[in-house]
This record gives sequence, structure tokens and C-alpha cells, in this order.
Amino acid sequence: MAKHLARYLEAEERLWREVGVAPAEHRVRLQSGGDIRVQELGEGPPLVFIHGASISGTSWCQLVAKLDGIRCLLVDRPGCGLSDPIVDGPLKDLASVQAYADRLLEEILDALGLDETAVGATSYGGYFAFRGAAAIPERVTRLVEYSWLVGAPSESAPLSARIGTLPALQAVVTRAPMTRSMVKSALRQFGLGKAIDSGAFSDVMLDWAHALLRHTDTMANDTRSSPRLFTPIKGQNDDVLLTDHLLSRLTMPVLLLWGEDDPNGGAVVARSFAPRLPNAELQIIPNAEHAPWIDDPDLCADHTQRFILTP
Repeated sequence: MAKHLARYLEAEERLWREVGVAPAEHRVRLQSGGDIRVQELGEGPPLVFIHGASISGTSWCQLVAKLDGIRCLLVDRPGCGLSDPIVDGPLKDLASVQAYADRLLEEILDALGLDETAVGATSYGGYFAFRGAAAIPERVTRLVEYSWLVGAPSESAPLSARIGTLPALQAVVTRAPMTRSMVKSALRQFGLGKAIDSGAFSDVMLDWAHALLRHTDTMANDTRSSPRLFTPIKGQNDDVLLTDHLLSRLTMPVLLLWGEDDPNGGAVVARSFAPRLPNAELQIIPNAEHAPWIDDPDLCADHTQRFILTP
């Protein structure tokens, strides 16, 4: 295990060197049990980042390297990266996922000692951010969502997400060693093809993603703890969709930085989703897909700084 951890940390260190910053690292304990890893850099008002599925907080590296005047806190969600697994074990059903999403953000803020903060999220992390912020709206000052999130209407779902819901195939996917080409293919399915082709998602970052999925239990833990989010035929389960009642509780300013060509749900979905929020600003990021902060880190950093730092 130590050898595998060392390989992951070497790949992660190379990636941070590539973007030119070196975060501090610490661990905090959640009230429900288990430690989570937090990487931190910058000074100013806090912005807590919650990453997407089967990835870790380091996925935000290109963005946070460009954010001046903001205290960025990159969380590895429980079971992902170098955080401990969910203490009660894998979540068994959708009701358990929803209840967990409702309380996780509050536990993270308590562990970090933050009475209130801004929150940034993407994809599956957006599901935790939106449900968590709706549960404690008085503690979330601003919310930034980077492109499509689980719980918003979708136009399509990656094949790997749909077939991963089948128990027999799930066992194969979570146990088989991930090759570099398998990781690259999965990233394309989820909407990072343009970033890979342009070099914005660099070879060093691909090496890091491969090391994460090869040398940590991130994929197995996250897959087993997200039951019934997707179905083999329809894609995203309709029971996951965020209701108007829940969205009405998000009264804080919300910035949606949405990839124009996000295959999970692009500009059309964004324009129908934004008006459902009481206080939302929508910025479509041209030619970007599911990770707009990787496709266009300068534009996303500019929008983020303006939104967080403007009184």
C-alpha cells in the first residue's frame, strides 16, 4: 500500500509543479467519523471546492493556481483521493445518498472551522454542494457551479456511468486495474475530449488521473457509494433531479460557469436551469465541455474572482 501511495503522490507532485503552485495539506475529522484530506493555498475569503465523481481535489489545480486573493480549500470527498472512506460503508440506496448529501457540506464546514464560506463544485460534487447548501443556506455566502451537475436535467449520460450501474459489470470495473488508455477513454466520455486534444488536459495531468485511479481506491469507493444515480437505459435517474422546492432555498448568489458543449447537458440545459434559482448568474463558457476551468482556466478564474471578491 505504501508503494502505491508513493506512486500517486509522485504523480500529484509533478502536476502541482506543472501549474506552478504548492498547496499546504492537512487532515480534519468529520463529525460522523473519518478524516478528510484538504489542500489549501491562497489568502482571503474562503472558497471550499467539492470535486466530481471518482476524482480528487487536485482536479481543481489549474483554476486555483490562477485565483488571487482567495483562500482555496480543496477537499477530497470521503472515499476519494487520500480521504478515509465513508465510515458507515458504501451507501446502499438513493435515499441514503440524498441524506448523506444533505449533511456532508455542514460536516465539512464544521471540521474546517468555517462559520460561513463560498462553495465551488462540479458534476457529482454539485449534487453535494446544492443539497448541502439548501440544508444550511445561512452558512453558504456564494455558490459557484462549474458546468453541469448531477441533479440538473441531462442530455446524455456517459456509457461508463450507465453500465457501471449493473452489479456484474460494476464488480469488473471497480476491480480491474485501470490502464492509461482506459482512463483517457473514460475522461473523453465524461466530457474532457476537447481539453485532452488541445493539451489543456496535459500528459502530466493524465498521468496523475491514471495514478489516482490505479493506486487509490477512489473509483471503487465512489462507485459503490453512488447507487442508482444512473440507470443502464435512461441515464440519469429522474429521482435524482433537484426539485424547484430545494432550489428555492438557494437564496445566496449563485454563479453558473457552464461549458457550452458539455455532453452531459450543455448551453440549452444551462439556460433552462438557471432561471429556477432565485439569485443566479449564468455565464456560458464558449467551446468548453464538462470541465470549463480546464478548457479555459483564465476566463473561469476571472469570473470566479469577480464573483467572490466583489462586495
